[in-house]
Amino acid sequence: MANPFSVRWLAGWTFQTVFMEGHLQVEAHGFGICLRTPVLPGESPLSAADRLVLAEDQRRRALHNAWLRGERLAQTAPPPRLSGARVDLQPQPEADQAAMEPAA
Repeated sequence: MANPFSVRWLAGWTFQTVFMEGHLQVEAHGFGICLRTPVLPGESPLSAADRLVLAEDQRRRALHNAWLRGERLAQTAPPPRLSGARVDLQPQPEADQAAMEPAA
């Protein structure tokens, strides 16, 4: 296996096996990010690379879907007006004096 290597079905990614922190790890570079995962016992570097990119793809899809759900919620009807609600804008003298005094 050459280092760096690529996986045919993971276009846009290049992988590299590295020995870091006392463990064999697979490092992935692609689409402006760098990811790293340990190679699990009995796992090949190819399957570790596949697992790493699959987890990142699932995370990005979940974030994208959450963003789309938020956009749809923002486009719904505005919240109902509150009838009879009022705001008291008069300052409380006790609270203002307590805030102005230095703490001991």
